[in-house]
Amino acid sequence: MKQSKYYFVVFIIIIISIFLRFCLLQNQSLWFDEGWSLALSDATTVQENLFKIINREAGDKYQPLYYLVLFYWRSVFGDSEFAIRSLSALLGVGSVIAIFFTSLGVYGKKHALWSSMIVGVSSFCVFYSQDARPYSLLIFIASLQIYFFSHSINENKSNKIISQVLFGIFTAIGSFGSILTIMFSSALCFSHAIVYRNFKEWLKWWIPPVIFSSPMIWFYLSSPAASDPTATTVTRSGLPIIQNIMFVIYGILVGTSYGPPLEQLRDDKKIKILLSYWPHFLILITVITVIVIALLRSLLKQQKRKRYQRADYLFTSLLVTSFLLNFLFALATKINWLPRHSFYLCIPVAILIPSAFLHNYQRQNKLDIVAQVAKLATVFLVIMNVYSNFQYYSNPAYAKDDYRSAVHYILQHRDKSAKSVLLFGQPRLFQYYGDSSTIYAPEYVLETVNGKNKAEKVSTITKNADTVFVIVNREFLWKLKDVFKTEMSNLYNLEDETNWPYMKIYRFTRKK
Repeated sequence: MKQSKYYFVVFIIIIISIFLRFCLLQNQSLWFDEGWSLALSDATTVQENLFKIINREAGDKYQPLYYLVLFYWRSVFGDSEFAIRSLSALLGVGSVIAIFFTSLGVYGKKHALWSSMIVGVSSFCVFYSQDARPYSLLIFIASLQIYFFSHSINENKSNKIISQVLFGIFTAIGSFGSILTIMFSSALCFSHAIVYRNFKEWLKWWIPPVIFSSPMIWFYLSSPAASDPTATTVTRSGLPIIQNIMFVIYGILVGTSYGPPLEQLRDDKKIKILLSYWPHFLILITVITVIVIALLRSLLKQQKRKRYQRADYLFTSLLVTSFLLNFLFALATKINWLPRHSFYLCIPVAILIPSAFLHNYQRQNKLDIVAQVAKLATVFLVIMNVYSNFQYYSNPAYAKDDYRSAVHYILQHRDKSAKSVLLFGQPRLFQYYGDSSTIYAPEYVLETVNGKNKAEKVSTITKNADTVFVIVNREFLWKLKDVFKTEMSNLYNLEDETNWPYMKIYRFTRKK
């Protein structure tokens, strides 16, 4: 490919990546987890912010970097939905560029095009590039780690000291970003040792990261979670681990908007709903099978020129090892293992897939059917991600928690004699969307005390208001969902129920 045409294609891929990440960025309301991002970056000083983060016994305590960066970002660009999410969008584009240059240095131009295109349209990456959460930042840092580390396997690089230092710095930054990044770095360390088997070179590359990361490693090891991994507050759904594994693979490859909306899978009809999407899953399984077979064939086939093959061994080992470490982490913490907890898998996946049909794995004199079918499967994978992105943008069934509409409804319908109570949700988002009057009453407030049931507690909280709006976010997780309406009927009549994505508002009137 001529230089001008090649870089024109690269330019188009970057433009597409920018468009997908900034398109309709403020279209959806901020959701529950984004409310925590606001709450943990609200302080007036960075020291106050850090204090809030490390004293919160929840998963956010172990990924502090994003909230500190968001604190500075908000101070410069403001608090609009677009401004808050644009940090993730910008970092998402940076990840595409970093993966392009990594593949270019290790494999060459064609491979770099394919890898950057895969991650550029990745529904998983696009979703978290539009989310005010840490994952886009963490993917970007991991991409930079891999970029600087790739110089260790690049035969054209003579002086690698600068790359070693920068790799150590970004590994340390990644350790400050999340405990999950430490697992990714550990998998890379292990893979480097078993694939290249050069102890002296291995020490050169891994002594700086260990030294630079030691403060955060000490912080994690000295935390309560080190002795009791289940002590930290995280979502624990109790799903079978095999179900989590399948969901992680599905989410990383095509995003969670490719198949049925997740909200539809929370009742007894989920098997029927899953079966109704059988064409989607048949195509996905076929594509995965073809690509995996082609990759295994290229890995197992002995090559005279082993430069690309050893790199493939490295990224394959990184993919498998980091996945296994994540699996063990999920078992130990009993966390509801989701694709976002395996964010770093998208990097070796995007780098590896083109090896199924590129480079010296193809026969020189005749058409390689397996490679051509693998290329076609990769094209299908790209199309499936484009489709998944389209569903995310345009189909309300895939929308996030709609706090914006809920607050708008409350402000329109709540008169002076009425009160509104948030019983399960994120109070910071009610303030963000302009409602400072809704009362936040978490679950423990409604626990039966001195014989008072839920209705009496709500009556006390609302000062015996005749009309009460009760707001619940993600009701399927709410412990009181099965008894609340029954107990409220002792004092109130249920007049209306209003729903938005993951939000429900009950309107009760006091019995005469």
